[in-house]
Parts: sequence; C-alpha cells; structure tokens
Amino acid sequence: MACSTNVLKGFALLFDIIYALFGLVVIGLGVHIIYKFEHFNTAAFVIIGVGVAVVLTALFGALGAARENSFISKTFFVIVVIFIILEILVVGILWAFQTSLLINVDKEFKELWNDQPVPIKPGNQSQIASLERWLDCCGNVGPKDYVLPPNSCYNSETDKLNLEGCRQKFVDFIAERWTTFNFLSLMLVGVEIICALLAYVLANSIVNRWRRSKYYQK
Repeated sequence: MACSTNVLKGFALLFDIIYALFGLVVIGLGVHIIYKFEHFNTAAFVIIGVGVAVVLTALFGALGAARENSFISKTFFVIVVIFIILEILVVGILWAFQTSLLINVDKEFKELWNDQPVPIKPGNQSQIASLERWLDCCGNVGPKDYVLPPNSCYNSETDKLNLEGCRQKFVDFIAERWTTFNFLSLMLVGVEIICALLAYVLANSIVNRWRRSKYYQK
C-alpha cells in the first residue's frame, strides 16, 4: 500500500508540474497580447488571471501530494473539477461564436486604423505600424491606402514593399491562432482531468493507508 501511495504521489506531482507549466504558458500569452495589441488589454488581463489561477491551483495540488494530505488533495480535486466544467463551457461558447469574435476583431482593427496619427510619417510608430512590421503587410487593404507608404510597409529582410493589406491578414492571423488556442484549452482540460483523478485516488490511498496502520497497531 505504501508503495502504491508513493507511486501515485510521484505521478500526481509530475502532472501538477505539467499543469503549472500550462498556466505559465497562458500567462505568457496574456503578456504577449498586452505587448503587441494595446486595444486587447481587457482580454489579455482575463487570460493572465486564468493563468495565475491555474498556477496557484497546481501549486496547491502539488502541496497536497508532497505532504500526503488527503484533505488538500480532495479540495484540489473539487477546484479542478469546477475549472474543467467552466473551461469546457467557455471553449464551447467561444467556438460556437467564433464568427462574432472575428467580426469584433475586424472592428478593433478599424478603430486602430482610424486612431492613427495623421499625417502618417515614414517612421510611423503606431499600432498599425507594429502590425505592418509583424505581419509583413501594408495599410488597411494595401499600399494604396497611403500617399507614400511608410517604412513599416517594407519587408525588413528584402526591403520590398508589402502588397497585402493588414486588415484581412490580421483577421486571418487571429482566426488561426484562435483555433490553436481552443485546441490548447482542450489539452489543458485533459491535463486537469488526469490531475483531478490522480488527486482523488491519492487522497483515498492516503486515507486507506492510515486506516490500515491504525488497524494493525491493535
């Protein structure tokens, strides 16, 4: 029994660490959004909050496993099950309303485009300029949006003018990353299910070992 409990403890700690790493990846994603997209700060802070909650929960589960505390492990199990239910609901809703999301992204780009400082200088440092450098695009629908395309419209490696507009390229980029994000969310749910099962089985194993030790003492 002690051997099986120790094996469960090892697996529980391993998957709690993996769970914490997923949380750090989520935090990194939120920070990246803040750094790249000023107009998406609200979504970024929500993502960071989720990441922090995941990391703290993983550490709580690791504490329960390391100390072989059945109460902490069972509490961790309940918290993770709640997370699993919420995440499945959120991913399902977001997947179902992906078209609406992309429409909002398109509106956000329009706001970014309209908020550009005018006149646009060659060394433009606006959010649009950052997107142009990042996605190798130019203007709203193409270079013709400018009287004279700024430096950000030129490819940094080839020094050629980028002919694709940023609006559609930005929406396509978000759509591709959104699908990836949904799959990563489902992977996170999978890790959470394993963590929850290991925590529950470990908690029962700890209790059973304690009961047996009390019985054999008599």
